[in-house]
Amino acid sequence: MITSGITEHKPPPGGTAPGTAWVGEARDLAGQWADAEGFPTEVIEDVRLVASELVTNALAHASGSAGVVLRLYRCDAGVVVEVWDSDSTHPPRITEPDFVRETGRGLFIVNSLSNGMWGWQRLANNKGKATWARIPCT
Repeated sequence: MITSGITEHKPPPGGTAPGTAWVGEARDLAGQWADAEGFPTEVIEDVRLVASELVTNALAHASGSAGVVLRLYRCDAGVVVEVWDSDSTHPPRITEPDFVRETGRGLFIVNSLSNGMWGWQRLANNKGKATWARIPCT
């Protein structure tokens, strides 16, 4: 159940922001939103990290950052971080972390911070997917 409004962030209009810049912006916006909602520092940091991991994954599979949207919800159990992207062909999946590689740990981190409460679904008419994670507020 959503207990407060949705905030939605997209890359700047009139072009696409470079991928890494949009990840940083999304992380900062998520932290600002969680802070304004009055969450404790630990939850704010988890929201920031989950937002950046989900946006990074979306950018890796969507065609350009213009197709990525970050949505944040306050719910009874904490915060839902949701990222929409334009790719419906690559379902997100957790892989065993390889600590030698520089990539591949994002969903492992998301799974840990959300206590396994994350998932994804295809958007209507195969126009992309939404990946979400619920960050508990304890």
